[in-house]
Order: sequence, then structure tokens, then C-alpha cells
Amino acid sequence: MRVVSVVNMKGGVGKSTSVCMLAEALASQGGMRVLVVDLDPQSNASMMLAGLDQWSRLRETDRTLDAFFNQFVHGTEPRRFHEFIAPRVTDLMDEPQVDLVVATPEFRYVERDALDKFIRQGFLINAVQDRLARLTSSAIASVESRYDLVLFDCPPGISLFAEAAISMSEHVIIPTIPDYVSRLGIFAFRKRAVRAMEKRRFTEDSIFTLITKFDRNIMLHESEVQSLQASFATFNTIIPQNENIARAGEWSDIPRSFEQKYGDASAIVRALAAEFSEKIGLV
Repeated sequence: MRVVSVVNMKGGVGKSTSVCMLAEALASQGGMRVLVVDLDPQSNASMMLAGLDQWSRLRETDRTLDAFFNQFVHGTEPRRFHEFIAPRVTDLMDEPQVDLVVATPEFRYVERDALDKFIRQGFLINAVQDRLARLTSSAIASVESRYDLVLFDCPPGISLFAEAAISMSEHVIIPTIPDYVSRLGIFAFRKRAVRAMEKRRFTEDSIFTLITKFDRNIMLHESEVQSLQASFATFNTIIPQNENIARAGEWSDIPRSFEQKYGDASAIVRALAAEFSEKIGLV
């Protein structure tokens, strides 16, 4: 099993979309067993993969990531991690194995409550971070035999849970739009990510940049792509600004094929999945 975090300090870079594209392409085209863990209280990946109705049912029955961690923060009735996993959530035909642990807006309060509880008990911030990392790692380890790949969709910025995910990941993917400010932000974030990964002796070679929302009609995008490629280990596959990719995020009650869902972007998404598999050692 491989564990990968998809993260960027900035929002609006196509992070959740990239997670969903990879999960669906690898599961439907490559037959892989994929678990997506949504760490973002905005719940975008959860909504895109499960749809509003299923997300609401999971929320009402406390099968959410915040409910899982609240066991340790508030001492609620103990349940095992696998009980929080929604199986085969995608709207693709043939129900490929894309499983999901959903986030809700309430997840933003779990970190605050964890900090409050453990600091009151005398823990330093680093100790709280390590505790959350151990809980996260133990949860994933408990379902390790079920999956080929775990994808963490991390929230924008750096949170305790994002750092916990990064610390247990073998690879980090940084989606970014090709502009100057985004490129500058990646330099600082990469240093932070390496520090989080250093306990497992992973280096910058384990961090890849994925260029998203590329528009060839914008001259700045062309020059920034070259700068990103010169500065970082980037994917050869570049994700364009594409209406079908945007529409693919809209849940469909009628199952659809991969080509129906992604339209003229299908080949690009498949190319991304193939390159991803090669870079992280799935093939």
C-alpha cells in the first residue's frame, strides 16, 4: 500500500479535483483499491465522490472523520476506523473501488478541541502533533490489507492533521496553478513538508508538483510552466483549464462511463494516473 498526501498552502488550485481524478482513474482504469481520506472541512472531495445525499447520510449517522477523531478527544463510544469508511462511492459504472472517509465542516473544530484538551493536560504542541500522527497512522494501518493506495486530501495551509498526513506519506503531490505567487509559495511549503517527512527519511525527491488549470491563451502561464519545471520535480502531464474536468465534479445519479464523465479530458486524466503510478511505485 502506498500513502500519498495531496496538499498546497493555497486554495483554488485544483487539489480536491486532482485527488478525485487520480482515485477514479486508478480504480476504474487500473483496477486499484483506493481509499480517499478527506481532511478538508470544505468537504469538496467528499461531495464530488459521494454526492450530497450520500454525504448527508454519512454525516447524520456519524460516519465521518470528525466523528472518528472525537472518540479520542471527547471520549465518545469507541468504533473502529473501518466503520467510518464509505465503500465504492464513485458514480462511475461498474463501481470501481474508490472508498472514502468524508469530512464535514465540523472537522475544523476537532483540531481546536484536541489542542485545548491535550495542552490542558500538559502536552506541548509537538506532542499533540505526534499523538494525532500516531492515531492517524494506526487508523490507516488497520485497513492496510484492503487498499493499494491511500490518498489524503489535505486542507489549504498547514494544520495538525495535514502535517500528520504528510508525516506518514511516502510521497507528497502539490497541485498548483502556473503563476508567480503560487511558485514562490511552493519553495516554503516544500521545506515544511520535508521536515514533516524527515522522521521516515524521505527527502525532496518524494515531492512532486502538478501543474493545473493551465490556459495556453495566457502568456504568463507559458512562462510560469517553464519556471516551475526548472525549479521543481513536476509531472510531465499538465492539467488544462477544461470545462469537462470542472463538470466531472458534479455528482450524477445515473452511473456513467469514465469517458462520459471526463469527456475530452479522459486521455489527460488517464495520462496523469499512469505517470502518478510510475512516480510513486505502483507499477
